[in-house]
Amino acid sequence: MKRNSTPPDSPAQRAVRVTARDLAERLGVATSTVTRAFDKQSRISAELRQRIVAMADEMGYRPNAIARSLNQRKTGIVALVMGDMGNPFYPAALEEFSLQLRRTGRQLLLFVVPPGGDADELMPQLLQYQVDAVVVTAARLSSHMSELCGRQGVPLVFVNRRVEDPTVWSVCCDNQRMGTVVAEYLVGTNRRACAFVSGDPSVSTTADRLRGFEHGLAMHGQRLVACVQGGYTYEGGRAAAARLFAAGQPAVDAVFCANDVMALGVLSHLRMNTHLRVPQDVAVVGFDDIRDAAYPENGLTTVHQPVSEMIDCAIRLLDEGRPGGSVAEALRELPGRLVLRSSA
Repeated sequence: MKRNSTPPDSPAQRAVRVTARDLAERLGVATSTVTRAFDKQSRISAELRQRIVAMADEMGYRPNAIARSLNQRKTGIVALVMGDMGNPFYPAALEEFSLQLRRTGRQLLLFVVPPGGDADELMPQLLQYQVDAVVVTAARLSSHMSELCGRQGVPLVFVNRRVEDPTVWSVCCDNQRMGTVVAEYLVGTNRRACAFVSGDPSVSTTADRLRGFEHGLAMHGQRLVACVQGGYTYEGGRAAAARLFAAGQPAVDAVFCANDVMALGVLSHLRMNTHLRVPQDVAVVGFDDIRDAAYPENGLTTVHQPVSEMIDCAIRLLDEGRPGGSVAEALRELPGRLVLRSSA
């Protein structure tokens, strides 16, 4: 039997990548003309552009996005720094962010902050990719790293966080106002002993929701009965409920949680470990409106965050550069909406 004398990994057997020069020679045009045909902003006739694109499809040519970005001094890449991936709110936000970025001709580069870490650990590596902008959500970033982005001319936007820095954008739900809305609703349904299950009190979202909730209660002559930590997790919500409803504790007839995941944990404890009825004896309210909240077995009353609108706002701010005014001018707060279900 005759052996094949060509090595299996020889150039003859490897696929040949078609270049812009190959396509230009085939069409009898300059290489630069081929390059411009794939740039929607370039001046080239529609007929010629169509010819080049059609031939590119026939020959299997695809433009080198990295090389093109180097020529334009823009990569079209936006880095997203995200933590708390165990909360379904953030994977859903990631999907929406990716889809909206793609519609603007940009690409997403994801960096996930590990539990207990912060975004500072990732920034040196992230900035090596020459990204056009950085979006941070559910993660901490020091002022030093913010300044580093500024020195490199990289816009920085925080989503679902409010930061006290006039040089970076913040986009979030109007957390304080929605905390007040929740309080007014619970008081209006004759709740007289309201508790709050908190995440990290140093994080703006939790602090603002708590502040608004306390303000709403105070408007009706009430005070918070208890505030317990839930750590943003389902298990933390169950543990918080166990403390709130332990024997000998003051009676609680409503629980507002800083996110839906903790609220689901509270519901689980009440239904599995107590004789209290939801919502007759205890009302439970969350925040985020994750998909699980609407499941019939949960029926969680919650605050809907306008995720799509928040992300759209953040992406539009990427083209604004860095803000140059006050903290208030760098903040974009979008209205949320109370969604009533069977838990309250």
